[in-house]
Amino acid sequence: MKKLTFLFLTFCFFSSFGQSSEKINIPKGVVYNYCDKEIVEKTKLLINNSISDSSNYALLDKILIVGPVLWNRFKDIDALNKIEGGNTTFHVDNTILTGKMTQDVEDTKKVWAELRKELKGKSYIIRKLNEKELTYYWSIISFDIDEPLLIIDTKEHKYILNVLKDSLKLMWLDEAPQ
Repeated sequence: MKKLTFLFLTFCFFSSFGQSSEKINIPKGVVYNYCDKEIVEKTKLLINNSISDSSNYALLDKILIVGPVLWNRFKDIDALNKIEGGNTTFHVDNTILTGKMTQDVEDTKKVWAELRKELKGKSYIIRKLNEKELTYYWSIISFDIDEPLLIIDTKEHKYILNVLKDSLKLMWLDEAPQ
């Protein structure tokens, strides 16, 4: 009996190391590459710290693509409207949507500051995307999806953040349509 208990506990212990990432439902046709759970958790912490600490810009780099749903709201904000260059178009079926791609860290900080302002005092969770959100993101981008890909989910908005796994820098910021 002791030998059986030992084998069972050993199996449970090593099985817990077997799954390195949280599996989600991937829509048919979407190319989705998982990364290690530790990278996703580190990214969540980095996002939380970058939201709560107004002097923390560790997540940011000079290039940030602001997707069409979020840019549709942000483009009317004076400080963001003045960002020069980087006007981007997205072709989705027969529709052309506009977005923005920052060209330097200072412009990226302006976009992030606006996100911080929208999140200030609000509760949120950071989670992986669901099927509907993945379908939207896949329809906008022209590359395979690599984790970490996360949502900051509030009652009002669902912000999509795609972070580069090697550098842990934010490369894409958008909002999932409601």
